[in-house]
Amino acid sequence: MTPLLFHGPLARGEAVAHARSLGRLLGDPIGDTGLKVDDSREIVRLAGNAGVGDKPPVLVVGPLDRATPEAVDGLLKTLEDLADGPVRILLWADFYGGVIGTIRSRTLDRWCPPDERWTSPFMDDNARALYRAWSKKDVATCLSVIHASQRDWAALLHGFCEFIVEEHPDLGSPETTAVWNHVRPLLDGRGSHLCAAAALLEAM
Repeated sequence: MTPLLFHGPLARGEAVAHARSLGRLLGDPIGDTGLKVDDSREIVRLAGNAGVGDKPPVLVVGPLDRATPEAVDGLLKTLEDLADGPVRILLWADFYGGVIGTIRSRTLDRWCPPDERWTSPFMDDNARALYRAWSKKDVATCLSVIHASQRDWAALLHGFCEFIVEEHPDLGSPETTAVWNHVRPLLDGRGSHLCAAAALLEAM
């Protein structure tokens, strides 16, 4: 059976809710901090110990837009190995465009739009500070904010981009196009805070 790929602001919650409606969850969602190679091994382990019950076993895996390349390779093999088994695997991602093509081509995507109560977890004070510093072309403050958030630099960039969409007066301007072209390749979390700093400097 072709796996479902939930994507959008409410993707994780929708995937978990759908899993519960389908059957019984074998455990907590796998890969919440970014899918790693060991997570693929954990999927195989759980699938091999699914037990017996009236409802089919289900696993929730994601976010795939923040998975390492090695983890994606392992997940692809795992999906192929478990395709004919009893375990249903539901995948999720915040950003569909950040999921590699080999995963997208093997799944059915389901968009999970925000509701009126939803607020982005990425639009925090640090992301706002970075957006305002970028708007003023304040290089020193941009570098300071990125350095202070170096462990969560990918989330910082997500929030920064969302502030641009929400607050910038001209989304079609050359400056917004330039920063988007430089920052977008980093939204999958591959790189480091130094890559984030370099991308912003190149776009300013």
